[in-house]
Amino acid sequence: MMSAGLFIYKNSQYNYEITCRSIFIEEYGNAIVYGIKIYNDDNSEYSCVNDISEDLGSVDRLCRLMCDECVYPVHLADIAEDFAEGAFESL
Repeated sequence: MMSAGLFIYKNSQYNYEITCRSIFIEEYGNAIVYGIKIYNDDNSEYSCVNDISEDLGSVDRLCRLMCDECVYPVHLADIAEDFAEGAFESL
């Protein structure tokens, strides 16, 4: 079940919210995973990726970078995939 956003960063166009949920991984057990939601104030532009990482610090740095660079919601899934593949190891 998704909880309320942990952190919300804002710029002039969008809100960038870190989300959190608990999942069960058969080989591991219960885990907390973090995601990012991007939306504008009237929710006409919206995107969410729920399970980016178990590392809150990394997801927070990614979220702040996306806010600083004014990433559009349509690009969130591609950026999250690149992040998962290690494209942002310096974060």
